[in-house]
Amino acid sequence: MTFNKLAISFLFTASLLLSGCGGDDSKSSSTSTTNTSAAVDTTTITTTSGKSIQVDKTANGFVFHGYEGQVILLEVYGDTCPHCLDAIPAYNRLQAKYANSMKVIALESYGTLTNAGMQQYDTVGKANTGKMFSFIKDLKGYNLQAVPYLMILSKDGTIVYDKILSDFPESDIDARIQQLL
Repeated sequence: MTFNKLAISFLFTASLLLSGCGGDDSKSSSTSTTNTSAAVDTTTITTTSGKSIQVDKTANGFVFHGYEGQVILLEVYGDTCPHCLDAIPAYNRLQAKYANSMKVIALESYGTLTNAGMQQYDTVGKANTGKMFSFIKDLKGYNLQAVPYLMILSKDGTIVYDKILSDFPESDIDARIQQLL
């Protein structure tokens, strides 16, 4: 009997939650979007130039406020990693090529940030990454095991590519960007 009461209670609670618990069905869909966005986890990162960027973690990726509608290349790097340093010119070329439709954002995972060569894109020192590393771990299981680590986000912020790189495949990344534009 106790099991039946528990099951009925569970079903009643689930039906209330699914039906909106007394909500007005005539409300527009934008109301439900607003309500679900309240559950989004948010952090702020600060670039080396002092720009603060609010980042929302979604179920499938990230929304970088101010960069909506742009493809994002999100790199995790270390300042002494030779592969990371070798990729800087390629990131600069891609950022220059797609200046209005793609943004490179680099998050430092270790070291002492130097901006040597990173003129074209946003860099974020490890002390200013907010909750980004825990967000990345939650979504992709990446826990700073190796760098460079690259994520590509579509215009809506969905992660469409993530990989630890030993060499930067510039032509492959360029082709992926073109597909997303």
